[in-house]
Amino acid sequence: MDSAIAAAIAAGFFWAANIIVVRWALPRTGAPALVGAAVGVSVASLVATAVALASAQALPSADDVWRFALVGAIAPGSSQGLFVASIGSIGPSRTSVLVGTSPVFSVLLAMAFLDEDWRLAIIVGTALTVVGSALISWEPTSGVRRVGVALALLTAFSFGVRDVVARHFNSDSDVSSWWAGAVVLGAAGLVLVTMAVATQRGGTARAFKAATPEFLASGLLIGMALPVLLIALDRGQVGIVAPLSLASQNISVVAMGAVVFGAQERTPRVLAALTLVLAGAFVVSSAG
Repeated sequence: MDSAIAAAIAAGFFWAANIIVVRWALPRTGAPALVGAAVGVSVASLVATAVALASAQALPSADDVWRFALVGAIAPGSSQGLFVASIGSIGPSRTSVLVGTSPVFSVLLAMAFLDEDWRLAIIVGTALTVVGSALISWEPTSGVRRVGVALALLTAFSFGVRDVVARHFNSDSDVSSWWAGAVVLGAAGLVLVTMAVATQRGGTARAFKAATPEFLASGLLIGMALPVLLIALDRGQVGIVAPLSLASQNISVVAMGAVVFGAQERTPRVLAALTLVLAGAFVVSSAG
């Protein structure tokens, strides 16, 4: 379990760094959020594939490909555009804390479909995480920012589904986490590029050209974060890995966001929400 905890914390840090990069890149490119997400995930798929090839692990079977492609279509495929749009709307810290509700969905779905234990520590820890995330939802805000809150919560739900599906498939597969990550990100990249092209009304090539330089770093970070998260899910229960990864992400993104973007990312409400999320993660980790 120690290696699962370490991998979950590392994955959270990579996701946090990606959120900061995305928030920095969006206003600099002027490209739609969906285009930026497509560029980032496509680059990430190349990173994960390169590492998988270098690892000299066995190639995934046809069954592994379709299973993990399904995971990729769920998240980050269907969710990354929502995620990036939320970051642009309400900022990195608030988005990250709201996405911290995903362990609720992960734990409940894992208990329902993977027969994971209904341990009191997991339930209490998850409840603390939800209360912390809810503080952000109750912030006095404009209509546009409420949309950002909704987008973050939809992203959280898709992440919860992804964690449970990935855990289920990992338990039935011997494929390496790097190959699994490469397949997930490859499928997600195809979904996002297709969606971006379909929704652009002209200037598609120009939008991708503008976004690519700024979102390269995002792709590098996602290419590390997703496979490392899959390693954690392969070695530990969803109810432990998901809250720990989100706690690591939240504390990292608030710390980095405060340095890069200033006081708006470390308001008392954000810090109170972060404290509850971290407390929830600590309680959950004690169950391991």
